[in-house]
Amino acid sequence: MRRLWRDRRAAIYVEFLIAFLPMFIFFMCLLQMAGVHMAKLDTLHAAETGVRAAIVVLPDDPAQYSHVAVGNIDGKRRDDIVKAASLPLSAVSSIAGIKVTFPTSAGGDDDRSQVGRDELIRVKVSVIYKCTIPIAKFFVCNATTTTRKLTAEAALPNQGADYDYD
Repeated sequence: MRRLWRDRRAAIYVEFLIAFLPMFIFFMCLLQMAGVHMAKLDTLHAAETGVRAAIVVLPDDPAQYSHVAVGNIDGKRRDDIVKAASLPLSAVSSIAGIKVTFPTSAGGDDDRSQVGRDELIRVKVSVIYKCTIPIAKFFVCNATTTTRKLTAEAALPNQGADYDYD
C-alpha cells in the first residue's frame, strides 16, 4: 500500500485533465459564440432584406397582391415581405422560429398595418436561436432552454411613386 501512495506514474494524466478541461470548454464556448454571432448577422441581413422588399411591395399595383390596397401591410403583401425577410435565415439550421413585425418607432413592439407615402417603414425580425454545441450551450445561451432570442431592425423611407392603378 505504501508503494502505491508514492507512485508518480499517473500524475501526468491528472495534470493533463486539469489543463485540458478548461481549455476544451473555452474552445467549445468560442464555437458557440461564433454560431450566435453568425446568426445575429444573418438576422440583421434578414431585416434589411425585409425592409427593401417592403419599399418595393407596398406601393406596387394592387392587382398583383389580391387587390390589397397600396400601403396596407396585409394579405399577400405581408406574406411576400415576410418571405423575403425569412429567406436569408434559411442558411442557419439552428434557427427555431422567425417573427417579422412592422413597428412604428425604433425598438417598438407594435405591428402597424398601413404605411403612407414618404413614411419610414421599419421591419423588425426576431428569431429564436437554438444552441447546439455540447457544454457551451449552457454557458452561452439560456441554461434552461438552451435558446437565445436575436432581434434586428432596419428602416427605409417609403418613396414609391404615386401611380394611378386602374
